[in-house]
Amino acid sequence: MAGWLALTLLMWGNSNPVLQPALGSASPVSPPAPPAAIAETASDDAVVRVRLYADRQVDDALLRRAQSDASRLLSSAGVANAWRICNAPDACPPVPETVPIVVILSSKGRPSGRENCGMAAHGTNDREGSVVISVPCVAGVAFRLSRHSAMRGNPLLLMPRHDDLVGAVMAHEIGHLLGLRHAPTGLMRATLEAADLAALRRGQLGFSQQEAARMRVTLESTLASQDMKAVP
Repeated sequence: MAGWLALTLLMWGNSNPVLQPALGSASPVSPPAPPAAIAETASDDAVVRVRLYADRQVDDALLRRAQSDASRLLSSAGVANAWRICNAPDACPPVPETVPIVVILSSKGRPSGRENCGMAAHGTNDREGSVVISVPCVAGVAFRLSRHSAMRGNPLLLMPRHDDLVGAVMAHEIGHLLGLRHAPTGLMRATLEAADLAALRRGQLGFSQQEAARMRVTLESTLASQDMKAVP
């Protein structure tokens, strides 16, 4: 499936994750009081739980800024999200009966310069899955967009950074795991344009109201299904 990311499947063993290859038409939503990112141990079940990994070549500051941006984009859509940064062997011990979304930032580039900058796939339900992002690929996209002739000289595109774009890709792919498809415009469009990057840096790129509602419905329906299975 063409887009910012391709599909992958994450399978868990006793230690490190093993990867197998598989990856709006409305204005951005701004709820009156969006929920903030919360601790992974929060008791509220209607939460997207994310564990964030990165290989050693990925800058820790970039990882944390990208995570903050992804969390903000989800929160602005009314989707509560809890993150844990797994940058040490004992940072993310297994949690019984909890299977989160797993995001992995990779320092490896994409073959042949392709701009589908990573991979993602569903787990056993709509709150589970995995996303893999090639940070060098995202950096290349940000550089290319900064040189776009129609936006030449735009100070927002001249910023020497790509952590915000990595965060947007994370939120985009988590959106897919919560039931969203590609859209003609906005955060869920398949191909990012220079104007979209500028909008992201103005704080004007996000999920549409319809997309935000769909993600919340997906969370609620998944919880309802799990509750029914738990009834003896």
